[in-house]
Amino acid sequence: MNKQDALFINDINGEVIEVTNLEKAIEQCEMCIDSVFVSVRENHKYMLRQLLRIKEQQKTEPKGSDS
Repeated sequence: MNKQDALFINDINGEVIEVTNLEKAIEQCEMCIDSVFVSVRENHKYMLRQLLRIKEQQKTEPKGSDS
């Protein structure tokens, strides 16, 4: 992934997180949404929604699109 393809999401506290591998980030969030720790669970649910939205947008955008 080159710099122009970098993806960024925010955690529940507003911290910016760079996503270098969308599929692995989704996998990580899915593993953590069952955490016994409420703050961990809610943060990963919050980030997972963003990641899934990005994945869906990538499906609908034509390859090589600058938008």
